[in-house]
Amino acid sequence: MSVSFKRTQIGKGINLNEIYDPKFKPNNIRIKFITRLREDSVCANALLPLLLVTSNSEIKSRTELSQKFAWLYGTSVGAVSNALGDYQVSGFSTSPIGDKYTMGGEIISTEVVRQLLLCILSPDLTDGKFNENYFRLRKQELIDNIAASVNEKRSYAFLKAKADIFEGEPAAISPSGTLELAQKISQEDVLRQYKYLLRSAAIEITVCGGGGIDEAVDMIKDAFSKLERENVEEIVYRTNSPVKDSVREVCEKMSVNQSKMFMTYKSDYPDIYVCKLFTMLLGGTPFSKLFSNVREKLSLCYYCSAMYMDLKGTLVIDSGVETQNIQKAKEAIELQLEAVCRGEFTDEELENTKLYICGAFRSNYDSEWDTAGWFEAQNTRGTSYTPDEVAEIIRGITREQVIECAKSFKADTVYILRPEEDCSNE
Repeated sequence: MSVSFKRTQIGKGINLNEIYDPKFKPNNIRIKFITRLREDSVCANALLPLLLVTSNSEIKSRTELSQKFAWLYGTSVGAVSNALGDYQVSGFSTSPIGDKYTMGGEIISTEVVRQLLLCILSPDLTDGKFNENYFRLRKQELIDNIAASVNEKRSYAFLKAKADIFEGEPAAISPSGTLELAQKISQEDVLRQYKYLLRSAAIEITVCGGGGIDEAVDMIKDAFSKLERENVEEIVYRTNSPVKDSVREVCEKMSVNQSKMFMTYKSDYPDIYVCKLFTMLLGGTPFSKLFSNVREKLSLCYYCSAMYMDLKGTLVIDSGVETQNIQKAKEAIELQLEAVCRGEFTDEELENTKLYICGAFRSNYDSEWDTAGWFEAQNTRGTSYTPDEVAEIIRGITREQVIECAKSFKADTVYILRPEEDCSNE
């Protein structure tokens, strides 16, 4: 694949990632502020992107700003807010079509970037406050989003589980905050955090696509290189979560139709790609151990899969199960993990899993959005591997490495969200 990647430091704690692939017509531009997850700033960080994309010092109307972007070939600017291990990401994303593909040869990339920079660096402020109406609306939007999170029971249960899995660690904090914190947030809180992000957050800027927007990229470099920066946060993305002294079992009740169970294991195994292959073999494919045996053969779960959180060294086995089958499902899942530890998988199973994961990695070439996400993940690992290079690494992993990796994981937490009043297991 003809993908090129270049990473440049353009300011203190500010990095520009340029990814070029000539097959893409748009260019995905992402500007992200990265800070440690903290309860006293989490809601402000979540609210700021929503608020800043509403208007800027030049276009103070949300409707007019939307119309402005619509005239730029339907471009829009989206808010980004999520967690990355122990860190919170607050940012912005836009994907203007390449200038050479406009109907009349118009140069739109510079105006898209100019408006984006105005939103971020020159917001709509009056007497040191954001537009009060937009602040109130966006604050309510954040509150509504937090309140609505309970409606998607699987993701809600995972948020609750993380609080126990990573108790005492920043990763335990929801990147949206809590209802109580969101309701208390003030204009002063948001403005203070806005200034902090510009001054001290780590800033990652990614431009990924077909290129041809050099002037727009220069505008970004110029704007961010002029920021006054001090006490910039040092980001150490991978911080393995310590294993608890004894397995913690947590059960919560809610009006749910089926129980949601998260079984968690932790390890300090250094090679994340061996961990990923082990995880996929255990529960990451339609022919994995968990899917084939616990879900299909034994019919104990509606779904049963495994994922590996590489920044925390944590394996999470996620299942939806009838309450009366909780104990049976737990035992069946543990048996499948033990089977992998004993090497009870065929060479064909291992090879098929390698083929599956390599194909999934290569699918990141399919869009500028996925390609950008791939290299952003590489940055968190201090590497710049392409999907093809990682596929080569995966192909070279031995069954002995997989077994060694599997044995390194230790049981940590079992979290269950279930409907019964009594949370004891049958």
